[in-house]
Amino acid sequence: MPFLMVALNRSKSGAYVARKGIPKDVQAEYARLYGQCWEAKLTLPADLKPQEAKAKHAEWLANIETRINTIRAGQNGVRQSLTQKQANALAGEWYREFTARHEDNPGSPERWNENFWVLLDQLLEYAPESITTQDRKDLDLLVRDPEVRAGIRPAIAKEMRADQFLASKGLSLTQDAYNLFLDCLLAEYLAAVLLLERRARGDFFTDERLEQFPAFNGTSKPHTAPKAHKSAAALTPWKLFEAWVDAKKPALATVSRWRSVFLDLERHFRGREANSMTADEAQAWADGSVTAERSAATVKVSFCNAAHTVFAWAVKSRKLDSNPFDGVAVTVPRKVHTRPKSFWPHEIDLILKSCLAYENTTERPFDATRRWVPWLLAYTGARAGEITQLRGKDVIQQDGVWAIHITPEAGTVKTREARTVPIHEHLVEQGFIRFVHSNGNGPLFYDAMKPVKNATSDPTNPRSPPPVIVRGQLAEWVRKLGVVDKELKPNHAWRHTFKQIADRVHIPEKMSDFITGHSPASIGRSYGTPAVSDMAEALKKFPRYEINLHQLKTAVPVRVE
Repeated sequence: MPFLMVALNRSKSGAYVARKGIPKDVQAEYARLYGQCWEAKLTLPADLKPQEAKAKHAEWLANIETRINTIRAGQNGVRQSLTQKQANALAGEWYREFTARHEDNPGSPERWNENFWVLLDQLLEYAPESITTQDRKDLDLLVRDPEVRAGIRPAIAKEMRADQFLASKGLSLTQDAYNLFLDCLLAEYLAAVLLLERRARGDFFTDERLEQFPAFNGTSKPHTAPKAHKSAAALTPWKLFEAWVDAKKPALATVSRWRSVFLDLERHFRGREANSMTADEAQAWADGSVTAERSAATVKVSFCNAAHTVFAWAVKSRKLDSNPFDGVAVTVPRKVHTRPKSFWPHEIDLILKSCLAYENTTERPFDATRRWVPWLLAYTGARAGEITQLRGKDVIQQDGVWAIHITPEAGTVKTREARTVPIHEHLVEQGFIRFVHSNGNGPLFYDAMKPVKNATSDPTNPRSPPPVIVRGQLAEWVRKLGVVDKELKPNHAWRHTFKQIADRVHIPEKMSDFITGHSPASIGRSYGTPAVSDMAEALKKFPRYEINLHQLKTAVPVRVE
């Protein structure tokens, strides 16, 4: 496409300079991508030969025009699709350019090593338990996991400057093609970081990876995005959230967490239609959401993820033209961990001794919670909510073994699959079965007859069910006992502690996974569910928590109200 030539002039210092104004219709997006809003400026050294300066000037100007035309094509809904081969070829071009840029001066190996571990931390934030619970993380499995890919895309787009790279190629991709490219780019970035770390250590071997990429010969036929339905004009961010809740029927906990996000979006974009929001505005909202009270990690995991998920659903269901939250991300500083995620021995001792102070548990359900739930968590590694929702009829005898049946019928189970877990013989000796029988078939740790406060039929404003409320109250009680380290989750830490001890006493990992309800690390491990009697036999290896019951009966009990 022909364009008006922009003059190349000499400054007083002799340097070559040129200025190119940015058209108003693309200024906002150009500024987001390249940091220049009103004009682009070129400066070339004075000692450059005139012919070389003219050639660089023409190349620079052509690049600016390509950027502008690409932005306009995207604004007009004209986008290209990609085949898998094209996406890999395009990611290969990015890899080639990125590594070439650092080839001669790769810097220190520590720089690239840090980049690798920062990205790995980010990947693990989105990884399912089947990956995070492995002793040695399978990087290839991590990169290929759909949940990980979906979660990491905004960060990849931002850190790898994917939008700028695509614009330099004159490409405006459909959403599916963009996601496919980012997934390929993730693998190439990891490979590039590992290569440059070796380069920084003085290893300049021939990079055979460059030979594996197919040639990029352009994209498939341009695709014009369909216009949004007329009803989309009335879709504010909050209305969009309501529609998503109605269609997807997500978990109540998800609705409760994301409700505040969309209320904030509704306030921030007051009177605005969701279809009118731009990527710049979405990024500005995300950046502004990080405050002294709200960490960057919270904004990344909750705010950005919630907005991106709901808007992506709206695009897929043809309610919106585009998702302004594609590529939106905030930088999260790498965490410094000063302690393990499991309890220290003195914390275990404090909690379990305090539980034993509650001998009469018939008058108040929460006394029963304080007496039994931490002990059950300690000997099962179950999720706290799975225990607080237990009913009397969920405590059963199977194969001659006392066990608890954890089932979605009683409440939320993360895996949405029921499992039966043996009860450690120490709990039976303490009288847990007698306690269950004295309470009948109903809930063990909350009053089912007690009405839920401020109950509402609004699906976007659900009230927490009793087991969730009790779980929170239990965590508060543990904090009041003196377990106050903010790095520790006072209920979830039992899960880490159980796995730690199970490994120490050589309970097979597959067996402990079934007991705790961890997703199996591979499809093969999901076969052959062990019998309850087999799990009970394995659980005999799990050592008793040495709490002197006799001494406690003669001492002043520890009670925290």
